[in-house]
Amino acid sequence: MRNVIIVCDGAGPTGGTERVAITSALGLQQRGFNVTYFAGEPISTPELDDINCVTLNLADAYNSSKAEVLKRFVWNPDAATTFGKLLNQYSPTDTVIHVHAFRRILSGAVIKEAKRQGFKLVFTLHDFGLVCPNTTLYIAPKNEICHHKPLSFACKTCQCTHKGWPMKIMQTARGSKIAREKIAQDFDHFIYVSEFSRKIIEPHLPKSTPSTTIYNPVSSEQQPITTQRGDAFTYVGRLSQEKGVVGFAKAARIADVKCQFIGDGPEREAILAANPTAILTGWLTHSEVQAKIGQSRALVMPSLWYETAGLAVIEAVAQGIPAIVAKNCASTEYVEHGKTGVHYQGEKELATILTAMTQERATELGAAAYDQYWQTPLTTKKHLDQLIQVYQNLV
Repeated sequence: MRNVIIVCDGAGPTGGTERVAITSALGLQQRGFNVTYFAGEPISTPELDDINCVTLNLADAYNSSKAEVLKRFVWNPDAATTFGKLLNQYSPTDTVIHVHAFRRILSGAVIKEAKRQGFKLVFTLHDFGLVCPNTTLYIAPKNEICHHKPLSFACKTCQCTHKGWPMKIMQTARGSKIAREKIAQDFDHFIYVSEFSRKIIEPHLPKSTPSTTIYNPVSSEQQPITTQRGDAFTYVGRLSQEKGVVGFAKAARIADVKCQFIGDGPEREAILAANPTAILTGWLTHSEVQAKIGQSRALVMPSLWYETAGLAVIEAVAQGIPAIVAKNCASTEYVEHGKTGVHYQGEKELATILTAMTQERATELGAAAYDQYWQTPLTTKKHLDQLIQVYQNLV
């Protein structure tokens, strides 16, 4: 096996999914594999300059015109045609296709085309979108976790999106198309990014498909523990409702502490309305994000939905920065409450925790988190070793 094709809607530093896809592409190429990165969006990071990239140069369907959304939101045949032409240059006997994200731009059409040509496909489940039309198992208007069976009558009649029934209808149409085309059955191996997310999504997937839990990579070499931490409490990720960012902003205002948000999204103005002193940096490069985390008093993961991993939390504890995480999300898997960080429930409790997180307390928790993490670190080397083992078992 010598060829790996990475498939991902995005090709820039816009979230954990893209970060893992890009990191694995770079690492695999350094290991001697012939790597191609197939993306929906334009390449927006210099990290991919030395990788063979093929892109559709399209915008996210959610940010496109209504006509464009109707044309490709549910199924994108043009993406399948372009992908098919790329695959004609490869042989299924020595090539693995590793999919990270396909629903926003590429659609299930690219999966079906790869399967039609006989290629082996691996899919990393960064979210719940393979079974949940809204991708998050979350009811936005109620700010609560969804427990409906995906695509059941209860699911289809529940308006769970940020944008009302028109978007719900579109998402249901896309989810139904994925189900009818049996896209989940086209994958030859599933990769879960945490045991937390595995327990939630595995019951909805084909039982005969092999699977492995491979945690997201953070770093390859141990760095000295952070000693010059600042006063800011930091959030990293998309600024969207299910991420709980407005609640964090409110809690920081009540606690009268400095908060900063690294990322961008639709909740940007709501954050500033809730807390006018909040610092919003927009998206930064990976090295810049690492520096901001290392200068923080603590990292906050305020998600209202389950999450599947929480890459920023791992990056924080690897530097000796403690994490404050919502009880219902996957990041609790990386934080031992009261020892290496804190779990919380609701804005009021978060505000109390922010107030109590003195420099001394943060240093104590951060040191314990650092020591615990580096006993079994989630290095890029370990991640690549596990990926290559999966690939070799397939081809």
